[in-house]
Amino acid sequence: MRAIFIADAHLKGLNDPNQKHLCSFLEPLKDIDKLFILGDLFEFWTGHNQVLEHCYAPVLSQFKRLKQNGTEIIYIEGNHDFSVAPFFKEILGGEVYPDSADINLDGKRFFLAHGDIVEHSAGYKIWRSFLRSSIFNLIIKITPPAFVWGVAMCLSKTSRRNHKMGDRLDTRQREFAQDKIREGFDIVILAHSHCPDVSKETVNEKKGVYANPGDWIKEFSYLVYEDGNIRLERHKKIRLSSL
Repeated sequence: MRAIFIADAHLKGLNDPNQKHLCSFLEPLKDIDKLFILGDLFEFWTGHNQVLEHCYAPVLSQFKRLKQNGTEIIYIEGNHDFSVAPFFKEILGGEVYPDSADINLDGKRFFLAHGDIVEHSAGYKIWRSFLRSSIFNLIIKITPPAFVWGVAMCLSKTSRRNHKMGDRLDTRQREFAQDKIREGFDIVILAHSHCPDVSKETVNEKKGVYANPGDWIKEFSYLVYEDGNIRLERHKKIRLSSL
């Protein structure tokens, strides 16, 4: 079993250089059993339309190639990408999990989530629920996709200026992972904090691993699960002139 875990690229469209960097990583991949996407790969994705397919055509093409070569793609939705099933499940034939996933690999029990589920504020929980509500889906369906895209990009700039991850989120995620290990999970993988990490944890004599794939904005990091072990790796950032 060989699996790769990626998250938090926050791709902003065709002109985003990080889409090219991510494609340069995906293109040579082969002999991968599973590719796990732990949310926020896109700065904005909801549903499925021609605007999204156009803006993310390069990376979507790589996913299609991987699928054709036998790689199963599993998507755990984040707080910037949701309702991804129309593409990733119906077209790619992968699995999509709106919140978290309990998955067994080689007899090891994995808990997978984007990581924003550890946020405790009532305001955030309400906003998260609204984005996944039938009302919001209806608004998206009746609004021109190009207009939705423009508004989403403007909102994302404001959100990023106002949002600071910091050590507090990383601490909460680690505590959350320890609780899951206490429940019986062997490996807990969370994203969202953009803090790459693989660390061994022991909770009430139960040994486990907490891991975070980091991001594709500054770290260009990802996780590899192979031969029963999980490790953190980084992709060498390419020069755009070489593309």
